Amino acid sequence: MLHSKVVTTKRGKKGMTTHYIIGSMIWLNYYVDGVRIRKSTKLKNTPQNIKIVIEKIIPALDTKIATGEIYKKKPKTFEYYGNIFLKQKDSNKSYHLKQGYYKKVIEHFKGQNVDTITRLDIKEFLNSFNITSKSKGVYKTTCKEIFELAVDDGVISFNPALDIKLKADVRKDVEYYTKCEVNQLLSSSTGIMRAYLFIAFNTGMRVGEILGLQLSDFKDDGYIHIKRTRTKGIIGSGKTNNAIRKVPYPRFILDEVRNILTNHVFIFNNINDASLLRSQWSKVLADSGVPKYKLSSTRHTFATLMLKENIVSINELSGLLGHSTPKVTLEHYASVIKSDNIHLGVNFSLFGQDSVKIDDEDSYKSL
Repeated sequence: MLHSKVVTTKRGKKGMTTHYIIGSMIWLNYYVDGVRIRKSTKLKNTPQNIKIVIEKIIPALDTKIATGEIYKKKPKTFEYYGNIFLKQKDSNKSYHLKQGYYKKVIEHFKGQNVDTITRLDIKEFLNSFNITSKSKGVYKTTCKEIFELAVDDGVISFNPALDIKLKADVRKDVEYYTKCEVNQLLSSSTGIMRAYLFIAFNTGMRVGEILGLQLSDFKDDGYIHIKRTRTKGIIGSGKTNNAIRKVPYPRFILDEVRNILTNHVFIFNNINDASLLRSQWSKVLADSGVPKYKLSSTRHTFATLMLKENIVSINELSGLLGHSTPKVTLEHYASVIKSDNIHLGVNFSLFGQDSVKIDDEDSYKSL
């Protein structure tokens, strides 16, 4: 089998490891205790992969040779490191929401030695899902973190899940209801669903946050103090670090809440997941005759109308929604911020009316 001339890595001084090409693959050449070792990187010969080999793989391998870390343990299965990963994630507040994703990754590579799984294997796994790239991000991150544990354990020298690019999603328009449609929805709802929609449309709270509400969370200061979530029957502390917050509420919401109160600790009784509201939501949609959007469109409606009517700024809306940063809010709702929503007045001047003086026609043409 033919291969190209060995290429030595240049990093100030000659490195201990070289790379070369066999067929279309990049291989490594190095010595451990005087014994020559040749090993495939399992990366194809592309400029991007050559750069990864030179800048990441070879320096890491040279360091392991120099420090003696190259004397590795026998490879273990992907599942072995997956179980370590699950234990580390168990204390995270979002664990119960993501454990399904985690376990699907581990199940897919179950039984395979971690050093036999290639970048192509990971890409094919990710591409097997008919979902958005954003949704695939959880799977990709899970792969990367599990392989990193194997790197830390010294059984592989390079994380094959690094730098995997996913196709950018085509951003869809935000689905939201008009004021007229909201009134139709509220008029068509009764009981628990009516109370839920009054809270959702007027506060922009997430489904799990609303289902986690207790009567004591409605304070006399005019704010709902959001302290917890209920999703899939599990009580959590929120999606982001900013999820614990307070949002203003109009007093008529409390009247709707009191109409459905029972002795249960939570306002919405045993409804502890969004899935338990689907049938009621479908009925309200059918009765009202409005477009059929997801239940989360109540949150989008609140955010969109707050921006369109210039009631709050992006920073203020970010705080109300509990987003981690205003950047997240802007990414979601930039499309609804149009120039005709910005009013600067007929006499607006950024630098003052005397900042630029036009003395004659030639001066004007030179601007």
